[in-house]
Amino acid sequence: MDTQLTDRRISYLKKNIQMKLTAFAIVLILLYSCNNEKNATALVKSSKDESVKSKVKPPAVVIPEVKHGIEGFYTGKFEPSKYDESKEYFYNKITICIDSLNGNMVYGHSVVAGNSRLFSGLYKKSGEEYSVIAKEPGDNKYDGGFEFKVNTTEKKLTGLWKSNDAKLAVTERTYELEFRPYKYDSSLKLSEYIIDEMIHGTYNEEIEKAERLTDAVFNKNASSTLLKTSDVENMYSADLEVLRNSIYARHGYSFKNLRMRTLFDSYVDWYMPVTTDVSSLLTEIEKKNIALIKRYEKHAEKYYDAFGR
Repeated sequence: MDTQLTDRRISYLKKNIQMKLTAFAIVLILLYSCNNEKNATALVKSSKDESVKSKVKPPAVVIPEVKHGIEGFYTGKFEPSKYDESKEYFYNKITICIDSLNGNMVYGHSVVAGNSRLFSGLYKKSGEEYSVIAKEPGDNKYDGGFEFKVNTTEKKLTGLWKSNDAKLAVTERTYELEFRPYKYDSSLKLSEYIIDEMIHGTYNEEIEKAERLTDAVFNKNASSTLLKTSDVENMYSADLEVLRNSIYARHGYSFKNLRMRTLFDSYVDWYMPVTTDVSSLLTEIEKKNIALIKRYEKHAEKYYDAFGR
């Protein structure tokens, strides 16, 4: 009798322990499942956040912090000094930006002819003058090396650029650039010197004519005034093209397009190339004006310019 009782107790205890273990296992599974769900949710949220961050463009124009007195933008002519006369070449405008100095290293970037290129190198300081020898990355056919001096009193940057590629039309350029802080100004007007200026690449030898600008482009500002159809419907395509691109120029856009680059580089004093992307900088007025002008550029090219002037 005692043996049977003992066996029953043992059996009861075994079942009780097994039930408790099963319940404990279920609790653990539930906790693990909840924790995984939270982790998954956090992971998805993190993934979404990273996706959002990756889609946010950095500012198109970054103003350097001045710590040594030479950081900032220097703008002026980038003039050919060694070139192949049998090839076509141009007198471009360049902006060299000294971004930062660290130890004996200098870091910066240049913006010219629709290209923005980083450079880095060594510098030495003697009194108020910094001497810099720096190179661009070298993974672009137009890369080269800079040698220049910056005078902190005169606020000038002068020097020589040498191309890595000896086959380019221009393999060396000189420059004397003036320090100029960059600031967007919607009120900037086109120079009256552009009136009657020929648009590059439009000369027709057969009729001995080229697209030229009229005073219509000088009298309008597409950055500060919302244009109406009546403002643009009778303008020539060249005037419309320059009017539209003057919006980009005010934001410091560096033109790849030769038609616009040769014009703004040579005839617009306030223009300074500082970026190759202004899409995030355009105002609502500018966006609306660009859309309007583009419609009439096609219209003018088809119906007006065919008759010459």
